[in-house]
Amino acid sequence: MDETADKKAVAADYMQSLRWFARMLWNAIPVAFVISVVAQLLPAFIPALRILLVKELVDSLHAVYGQGAAGFELVVPILAMMVGLHMVGSLLGAVRDHARSLVRERTSWQLQELVLSRAASVRLSLFEDKAFFDRMQRAQWAAIWRGFRTFESALRIVELTITLCTLIALFVTGHWSIPLLLFLGMAPMFLAQMRRGRELYALFHEQTPAQRRAEYLVKLVTDRDAAKEIRLYRMGDYLAGAWEELAQLLRAERFRLTLRQQRFLFGGRLAGIVTAMLALVVLLWRATAGAITLGSFFALAETIARFQMVLGQLMQQMGETFEQMLHLSDLRAFIEMEEEWHEGMVQLPERPLEIRFDSVSFAYPGGEPVLRDVSFALVPGEKLALVGENGAGKTTLVKLLLGLYQPTAGRVLIDGIDMREIDPEQLRRLCAAVFQDFLQYQRTARENIAFGRVEALDDEVRTERAATAGGADAMVTALTDGYETMLGRYFEGGQDLSRGQWQKLAISRAYFREAQLLVFDEPTAALDPRAELEVFQQFRSLSEGRSAVFVSHRMASARVADRILVLDQGLLIEDGTHAELMDKDGQYARLFSLQAQWYRSREDVA
Repeated sequence: MDETADKKAVAADYMQSLRWFARMLWNAIPVAFVISVVAQLLPAFIPALRILLVKELVDSLHAVYGQGAAGFELVVPILAMMVGLHMVGSLLGAVRDHARSLVRERTSWQLQELVLSRAASVRLSLFEDKAFFDRMQRAQWAAIWRGFRTFESALRIVELTITLCTLIALFVTGHWSIPLLLFLGMAPMFLAQMRRGRELYALFHEQTPAQRRAEYLVKLVTDRDAAKEIRLYRMGDYLAGAWEELAQLLRAERFRLTLRQQRFLFGGRLAGIVTAMLALVVLLWRATAGAITLGSFFALAETIARFQMVLGQLMQQMGETFEQMLHLSDLRAFIEMEEEWHEGMVQLPERPLEIRFDSVSFAYPGGEPVLRDVSFALVPGEKLALVGENGAGKTTLVKLLLGLYQPTAGRVLIDGIDMREIDPEQLRRLCAAVFQDFLQYQRTARENIAFGRVEALDDEVRTERAATAGGADAMVTALTDGYETMLGRYFEGGQDLSRGQWQKLAISRAYFREAQLLVFDEPTAALDPRAELEVFQQFRSLSEGRSAVFVSHRMASARVADRILVLDQGLLIEDGTHAELMDKDGQYARLFSLQAQWYRSREDVA
């Protein structure tokens, strides 16, 4: 009973996916969609019409045999109709292919856009889950390779079904047992094709993690930023060998499955051959009994061959469509993933806000807690520094502060309201951040700055003001095309920058946002301590009237903050000003002294 219910649920899901996809096709390009469907289905009647014309031609030739020119004139109209039928089929094929190319192009881009939109709108915490990447990878493959093929396969099934019905109608003049025999003979092939589709999808699902690893190796070897290190350490052959090892494993699994499938597919083909021979015996019996004409015999013999071929194609197409539908279900499931909730949530005023961590803990999926029972408050306009050694939990705390993650225990309160009740999109509109791994957009300099608030992308005055605040204006104006210069080496004409110049653009991007909370998450880690301190001092002065958080593992830079929080292995162990923490002679004072001693020793050596 459970198995039957599961099968019904699966069938219902497939039909829902097919209807969902058909609606999307209709909405995308309705005229081309209708033309494609009509031009695909009309040729389904041509095989039966052609067989009828063959019957008439043979019977006419038999009747006028030996009559010369007079007899020839009687068969010319039949030949003309056969030529016309062939031309109609060719014309419909051309119209179908053109309409199909329009639908395919529009659909492929639309599906990819839907996948990208969903990937950009789901919770950030999902990106810490390996299973999510597998789902996203399958959805991307389905969008590119499977979506339109499902539409083509479904149409092809309808076309072949219509053709079968017309051929069955022709068997009325032969004997009722002929189509029954042929259907029985193809039943094993149908079951074999369904099994084949399930097994192919199961293997594809199983191979997704290994396929992703193989694609990562390709991306790594061909990546511009990785090229220098790969050559320096001579890793190219090793990485290529690792890719080949994965590829051989994937190929071997597919080959073993194909070999196993051919065994039961052969049994299905053999059953079809046997029943076709039996149907031909029935036809010969009817012909020798004088029940059908010579033309009918040739026509029905052709119908048997055509029927078996079309039925075989239908079985194969149903198996392939079954597999395609499984992939389409993956695509639909990803696109319909739950987004971050926005409607009916609390809206925030455009002003500095109090942020309070109340016994907050956080752990990444499947991992140990990264933060444990952290409590503190950031009052409006305050400048706060987060310090601690690597792995202390500073960046994770920042992600919680920005509303990118939700705590696994405890609460983050914004003006006394639990962050879970606040529209996350609206919260992030009040925040700006420069991360340690800030992005280098391979776009124009203007876009690199104005991406801080894309709805104001065309505001040139605001862009230049932000560039000046971030120290990037002089650098940008010196570029070949100023703010319209394409940056990076990915595209033709792109102009590359040093990391320090990219960093100025990232800082300008944060200023462009005009946010109420500014976060600096160790973007200056590659700078020397003096340069980092200068950047933090500039950042403090430019964030006047707004709240700001500086993250660093260098204690000296933290002195620009009003207050310093010290993290150690996910725990908040100290909280106070620089002077208070030095007087406390705890972790902060110890690390500050160690770093100061190291810097003095370097100066002595120099």
